[in-house]
Amino acid sequence: MDRKTYERTLEKEMVGRKVRTLVALRNGYCHIPPGAIATVKRKFKGLELLSDPCSACGVRISISRVGPRDVEFIDSPKLNGKEVWKDGKIES
Repeated sequence: MDRKTYERTLEKEMVGRKVRTLVALRNGYCHIPPGAIATVKRKFKGLELLSDPCSACGVRISISRVGPRDVEFIDSPKLNGKEVWKDGKIES
């Protein structure tokens, strides 16, 4: 997602969406590898993500301040019964 689209998009349009990481993401504790699936928990100075549980141990990683270009959305949610995203762009 480009920066302009990120800035125009409301938090309620992003929270709960599933994303795939495009790059390795790190915080001071752990990392999320490229290709991992996560859920957007918040939009504030970047995205806050919560990874899906690890298949081996079940741990879930939370990481914040993720840039919008570091992930791709893999679902198409609806807001007020109308599809919000179409082909990666916001419908007007």
